[in-house]
Amino acid sequence: MSEALIKVENLKKQYENDEVITKVLFGLNFEIKKGEFVAIMGPSGSGKSTLMNILGFLDILTEGKYFFDNIDVSTLDDDYLAEMRSKKIGFVFQSFNLLPRTSVLDNVMLPLFYNNTPKQERIAKAKKAIESVGLSHRINNLSNQLSGGEKQRVAIARALVNEPSVIFADEPTGNLDSKSGLQIMKILQDLNLKQKHTIILVTHEKYTAEHAERILKMKDGLLVSDELVKNRQMASNNGELIK
Repeated sequence: MSEALIKVENLKKQYENDEVITKVLFGLNFEIKKGEFVAIMGPSGSGKSTLMNILGFLDILTEGKYFFDNIDVSTLDDDYLAEMRSKKIGFVFQSFNLLPRTSVLDNVMLPLFYNNTPKQERIAKAKKAIESVGLSHRINNLSNQLSGGEKQRVAIARALVNEPSVIFADEPTGNLDSKSGLQIMKILQDLNLKQKHTIILVTHEKYTAEHAERILKMKDGLLVSDELVKNRQMASNNGELIK
């Protein structure tokens, strides 16, 4: 059995619209092990978002194989994919995607409603996730009362609440100032290094990608390099780089 959490073999993706075929991904091959922090980097149009959607069970491949924890995902139906997505995947997006007039606690609990988790367990799990991102003092605030950096912390807590196998962070610092962005990267690094979460960061910025330990670089639907980060950027709690 492979120790890889994610393994793709000759992964291809194309879209068909009115008999027009648009090819997006061209035969990707790579593995991501449990506990890795990997960045998928590339410019707009490189295919990185399409790849993230496939890896996160939001889309399906056209050709090839995708194994998640030794399960051949390419054979699963939509219902099973939805179940896998709700239990195994946590998403953090650039735009936060929070309910604006809803408390931090209720925003973080939201994924647990879909799993029919009992109320007291929902509250306990949400409080634990909120504490892990340093926002316990904001637990009863509405999300529209928070700063951008705080909103992204809530989004990370929401991604954590189901204790997923992997967290996908899609341009998580894109709407933040540099200090808030570094604080978010510090949280992601701590989740990886201290709590052993598998993190997959999607970004177009080399500077942001270098907070990961490994970078998969994409261009025009191809994987053009797969390298360890030699001089990894490490962030501090106060939004600065550790020299």
